[in-house]
Amino acid sequence: MVSLSPAEALGAHAPGVRDLLVEVVRSRHDREAEAHLVKGSRYSMGFGSQWRDLLDDVQEALADRGFPSRRLAPAGYDLPVVNDSLIYVWRVPGTPDAVTRFASSPTRTNSFTAQPPDPMLFGLGFGNESESDDEASGEGEGAKVERLVRAVGDSMPVVLVMVHSSPRQLQSIEWAVAELDDVGDVKVYGQEAIWEPELVVADAASDGDSFDSGTPVPPAVELRPQEGADPDAR
Repeated sequence: MVSLSPAEALGAHAPGVRDLLVEVVRSRHDREAEAHLVKGSRYSMGFGSQWRDLLDDVQEALADRGFPSRRLAPAGYDLPVVNDSLIYVWRVPGTPDAVTRFASSPTRTNSFTAQPPDPMLFGLGFGNESESDDEASGEGEGAKVERLVRAVGDSMPVVLVMVHSSPRQLQSIEWAVAELDDVGDVKVYGQEAIWEPELVVADAASDGDSFDSGTPVPPAVELRPQEGADPDAR
């Protein structure tokens, strides 16, 4: 059964993974946008090639926290695995049905059949997990072993991280659980934005009346006597 959301797929690691993804993607976008500006190219093809760096940046960041990875054939991409879920970071092209056609290469297709790593490998996590987590969730040792054994025979859920960007702006970062159907189309579940730029609305006239309404009030003007003039002569 497919997970209904990235939070469900990633479990207790979801908040930490979310924050890390936003940090890594924003850092990569800033560097790529600056390089594009310095190069002064009229074309954005080079900017769009950041997709491989995005994959490597996220994999390395999660590997530093002790999470394993899974190598996908035939291209040999190493993708991070968190809570028996594969994380695939992808810069979405500006084409119709881009998400539906995500599995347009053998490597991407193989991401939906990837097997989890050795279940005895446990990641270091983000520092907010403890040995008592299983007890708190009500999962005993027997249930835990059963879950790990079951995971060995099943393919991993794919958490698809979708980056929408241009050389001018990082527009949004979304994630969802992706599933490949029988005809090769990709469907997503639990899609939500995990980062969007803050909108700053400045209304310069917010503290005053509109020019097309109200009654204008003239400023108070007091006549001052000229120097040397007789004040009684007025």
